[in-house]
Parts: sequence; structure tokens; C-alpha cells
Amino acid sequence: MNRLFITSLLIISTTYLQAQSQTSKAKAYIECSKQWLCDNDYLRTELGMVDFVRDRFIADIHVQINTEFTSNNSEQNTVVFKGQKQYANQNDTLYYSNSGIATDDDKRKQMVKTIKLGLIHFIKNTTAANDIVITYNKPATTNTTTSKTKDPWNTWIMSIGSSGFFNGDANYKNENINNYINADRETEKTKTNIGVNYQYSKNEFIISDSEKIVRETPTTEFNIRHIIKVNEHFGYGIFANYRKEIFSNLDARVNVAPKIEYSIYPYKKFNNNRIVLSYGIGLQHNNYKDTTIFFKTNENLLQQSAAIISSFVKPWGTVALGAFYNSYLIDLKKYSLNFSGSVNWNIFKGFKFGVGGNYDITRNLIELRKGGASRDQVLTQQQQLNTAYSYFFGIGFTYQFGSKFNNFINPAFKGHNWSLNF
Repeated sequence: MNRLFITSLLIISTTYLQAQSQTSKAKAYIECSKQWLCDNDYLRTELGMVDFVRDRFIADIHVQINTEFTSNNSEQNTVVFKGQKQYANQNDTLYYSNSGIATDDDKRKQMVKTIKLGLIHFIKNTTAANDIVITYNKPATTNTTTSKTKDPWNTWIMSIGSSGFFNGDANYKNENINNYINADRETEKTKTNIGVNYQYSKNEFIISDSEKIVRETPTTEFNIRHIIKVNEHFGYGIFANYRKEIFSNLDARVNVAPKIEYSIYPYKKFNNNRIVLSYGIGLQHNNYKDTTIFFKTNENLLQQSAAIISSFVKPWGTVALGAFYNSYLIDLKKYSLNFSGSVNWNIFKGFKFGVGGNYDITRNLIELRKGGASRDQVLTQQQQLNTAYSYFFGIGFTYQFGSKFNNFINPAFKGHNWSLNF
């Protein structure tokens, strides 16, 4: 009898231990550094091998997707997997990229594919592993002779676009038109960007049947820059810009300036850790539409600029800080100084806090019109006005509580969403 009891106990214990060795689904929390790139409904539909939870503090796996855009609007994505609880110190990082012409569907499929690859390590000992099927699509046999793929464009990417937005009512009309042509080329060592942009904005304020105020602000801009990365910490380049803008009294402004940059962290870590210092000095030529407050119709000036920017993406949130300085060497009292920053912080379970803004000290508005602005021009913002400062500030928080699971999708009454992206 005792022998039977002991045998039964061993069988029960073994069964229990086997069951414990294969846990239920792992709990995952997925977030994107650029929130609009995460199609959360699609992720929950396609990643059924894990349970989605609403907060990183209750997750077994914290997945962060950090996205940076190249100059030709391609994406470089870093997916960081951070193990928590029973997966503590089991971390991994995967990378993938999207071309500038990839569709939203292509992007979300690539995101899911990469997340699945990273999750395999975490879910192999869960019940979800029983339903995992691994397949490999073997590429078609190709010539084994090593050959370099020929690129007739030599990695140049060209883009051309035009868009228009129109709205109004019985008392007001607005139209905005934007046209651009861009040519971009990025390699491991160099980056070249060329762009032409024309923007036209018109606002019509109907005061009465016989009176209306019209505000037109056309802007033409041409930019070119060529940048060389010397090593993982240092780069330099030449920057040129042409701008014509009635609002700012600029019939033509041309800037040409070489710049240098030093990155404290290696460039390869830019997705997660970045502290960069830069300095530039160059020539600026201004032609003014109207005589300025300094009685100038045109002038040549030496201008310098300096900046320090930093950003950090951590499991608990993100921090970004920057300071930007510009001045004219002929008179250092004519300068501008900008401070900007933001913090997004997951303070404790369910509670997120965000604060951000910028503050500009402005002492270099040398292009201001001598004659000032009329009352109507001030009210309708038809020309730039003198100011010593400007600011923006935002703050907010969210607190979420209740069920920790976030798996289910109910498409009923989802409504109709539309957007235009150019």
C-alpha cells in the first residue's frame, strides 16, 4: 500500500513539474518610439503566441521599436527585447529597414515578422510553442559566382510630389499648395541631399459684402548638403540654402556654411543613445523686399552656429534635450538661442507622464521691415513682427487600470478613418 502511494505521488509530482516547465503564454508589452507607426490592432491579431498587456510593469517581455528616418524617408528600425520576471537578463536586439516607397501594409508585415523572430527565444518553453510552425522559403538557385549587383541609379533616390488643401465657409477661405523635388543618396560614408520646395498659402477673410482681406504667403526654398562620416564619432559637411519668403521680407537669402560634428556615443548607437555637438561658420547674403529697420536693402554677413543635442530611449521612457545657437560675427549681440526638450516617463504601473516644449530667445531679426505693419496685417499675420522671445509648452499624463490583458479586437463600430500622407 505504501509502495503504491509513493508511486502515485511520484507520478503526480512528475506530471506537475512537467506542466510547470511549460508555462502558459508569456505576457508582452509592445511600444513604438513613434506611436503612429504601431498598428496595435494588427499586432494583436498576428502575434497570438503571447498575451498582450497594457503596461510594461506587468509584462514578461518588453518590446521597444525605435525608428529613425533617413534623408530619403526610408526607415531604420531597432527592435529591443527586454526580458523581465522569469526572463530577467534575457535581452535581444534585432534590426530591419523599410524603403521610402514601402506601403503601410508592407511596413506592418515586416514589423510583425521581426517581432516573431525575437519572441521565439522567450516563448519556446510556453504552451504557445506547441502551435509554432517554422518554415523557410529557400531562395531560387542563383549563379554562385560572386558578383556585385549593378545599380543604374548608383543609390540615388528621386522623389517628386505635389499636394493641395482647401477649406472654407461663407466668411473664410483657405488654400495651401505644396510642390517639391528631392534627390537623396546615402551610403555608409556619405550623405547627399538636394531639395527644391515651393509652398503657397492664401487666406481670405470676408468682412462684409464690400470688404475682404487677403493674405498670400508664397515661399520658395532650395537646399543642398553633402556630409561625410569620418569614423564612428566624427563627421563634417557643407550646407547651402536659398530662401525667398515675402512674410519674412526676404527677396532672396543665400547661406553657405561648412559644419563639423562630434558624437560622444558611436553613431551605431544613435537609435538608443545620442549626444552630439556641432559647429558651423559661413557666409549669408540677404536681399530684402523692403528696406529693413537697419536701413538695409541687401548685405553680406558672416554667421556661426553651434548645437548640442541628446536623446535616450530606455525601457522606462524617452528623454530628448537640445540647445541651438546662431549669431552674426559682425555683431554678437545679434543672436538666437533655442532650448527644447521632452520627457516621456512610465513612472509606475499604468501611469505615464509627459512634458515638453521649447523656448526661443530672438535677437537677430535683421530682416524686419522699417515701416512696421498695419492693424490688418498684424491681425492676419501678413508679415513678420519683432519679438524678443517665443515659447511652446505641453504637459500631460495618463493612468490606466483594470484588466492587465489586452488581446481582443472587436471591429464593430470601428468607424471610418482617413488620412492623406504626402
